[in-house]
Amino acid sequence: MTFETGNFSGEKSSSLQAQNISQEKRILNLGQVSHIFGRHHFSPYKVLINRERRTVVILNPKVGTTSFRNLATRAYVEVLGHGDASDGRYKFIKKARYFPFASVRDYYHAFSHPHEYNFYCFVRNPYARLKSAWVDKFENGHEWGYPRSIRGKLLRNIRQFAGCRNLPGSAPDTLVPFATFVDYIDSKQDGKRNHHWDVQHEVLMTDIIRYSHIYKMETQFVQGVVSIFDRLGIAESWTKKAIEKPSNESKKGKEAVFTPELAEQAKRIYARDFQIFGYDVDSWKGL
Repeated sequence: MTFETGNFSGEKSSSLQAQNISQEKRILNLGQVSHIFGRHHFSPYKVLINRERRTVVILNPKVGTTSFRNLATRAYVEVLGHGDASDGRYKFIKKARYFPFASVRDYYHAFSHPHEYNFYCFVRNPYARLKSAWVDKFENGHEWGYPRSIRGKLLRNIRQFAGCRNLPGSAPDTLVPFATFVDYIDSKQDGKRNHHWDVQHEVLMTDIIRYSHIYKMETQFVQGVVSIFDRLGIAESWTKKAIEKPSNESKKGKEAVFTPELAEQAKRIYARDFQIFGYDVDSWKGL
């Protein structure tokens, strides 16, 4: 009897210990996931998760995001047989029809068990991305109408910034020049800017996400999409054919916008991006 009682107590103690460890693990996972979900740039609209294929793609604004979203949406419907990109989830969120939103459980699982997943992203030359953001949101916006994400508070803040410093672009209905735009960006803290022009290492959360592969948009976009889609079960032939017909052709500014002074300023703002992603700090010439 004494032996049996002692054995039972030992089993009970081990069981309680396992429960405590399990509880501690859940708390740790919840803290880890909450840290990511609470980041300024986290958004389900910028995260593709396929739990079955253990694949996560973090999108990076101004780095082929619209093209990737459109390709992923088509692939999920045309190839993978989904009724719509998000399988009817989040019915009241319009964006969920145009990008594969995962279930809340899948977001939690991916970020609480990152060692089980392959994470991917795309990056772009910081100079080219900066110019593209200005051309798309301000130069084209001034001429054709500002997008919703820019008009209102953001545009008002930039004009107020310009006015306080006697910079061009403060008056209504005038173009915010590239130099004023760069000065405004320079005045803001890393990780707190608009995601279209914030530093890429903050947008992509490289401090807490270990990527399996980081593709450069200039030379590896097709390769990256093909590789990622292959993991999702989408044939290379379908992917390459779909990429041949791009659905998003952004207007590109043809005039050079960088001076040596502006290039030096941008190099300082995006110094860590140049270092982490391996771009040439002299590649501004001609942009």
